[in-house]
Amino acid sequence: MVEILKGPSLTKHQNPKKLMIMLHGYGDNATNFIQIANLIDQDDFEMKYVALNAPDTIQDYPMGYEWFQLYLNGTHISNASAKEYDVAKKKISENVEKIHNSIILLLENLDLEMTDCFVMGFSQGGIMAFELGQSLNQKLAGIAIISSRIISREFVPKNSFLETPIFISHGGLDNVLPVSNFNQSVEILKNYNFKFESHLLPNDEHTMSQETITLFQNFIKKNI
Repeated sequence: MVEILKGPSLTKHQNPKKLMIMLHGYGDNATNFIQIANLIDQDDFEMKYVALNAPDTIQDYPMGYEWFQLYLNGTHISNASAKEYDVAKKKISENVEKIHNSIILLLENLDLEMTDCFVMGFSQGGIMAFELGQSLNQKLAGIAIISSRIISREFVPKNSFLETPIFISHGGLDNVLPVSNFNQSVEILKNYNFKFESHLLPNDEHTMSQETITLFQNFIKKNI
C-alpha cells in the first residue's frame, strides 16, 4: 500500500503551472505552516502550495509533529552513535518515501512534471527537503533549506540532484540550530559541486524573516 501525507493547500489559480511542497519544522504542523505561502506567493508564479503534515505527533504535544526523533536514547541526533544514527536514518528514509508518493499524486492531479515542483523546508523540514532530493532520480524546480542543515553523513549525489537549484539560508543569531550548521552545510554543497545560492542573515534568529522571503521569491523567479 502506497502511503501518502496530507495537509492544507493554497492557490489563486484554476490551473496552476507550478507546485510548491512545504515541509514544516519540528513541533509545528501543516495548518500553521501553510500561512507562509500567503507571504511567498506572487501572481506570476501561478503556484499551488501544499503543506504536508509529518506523520508522527510528538509525545505529550499532540498539536506538534516530527519528521524524526531529535533524541535517541537521550542523545541528540547531532551526537548520535552510528547505531543510533541508523535508526533515525531509517525513519527519515521512510518519510522521504511518503513525501515522494504525495508529490507524485499531486503532480498527476495537476498534470505537471517533477521539474515543475519546488520543495521548501524550514528547520527539520529543510533536512527532509535535502534528503528527498538525494533520493530522486529526477530534477526538481528547486529545493529550499531554511534555518536548517544537511544531516547526511554519506553522499552519492545523482546528476539529477546536482542539477536541481538549491536555496539555503540561515540566521546569524539562530539559537536552535547554530550558524555552524549552515557553514558545514554550505561546505558540503561546495565540495560536491551542487548548484546553490547561500544567504547568511546576521540579525535573524530561528525564523523566516521578510528578508528571507524576499530572497526566496527571487530564487523562485530565477528558476520558474
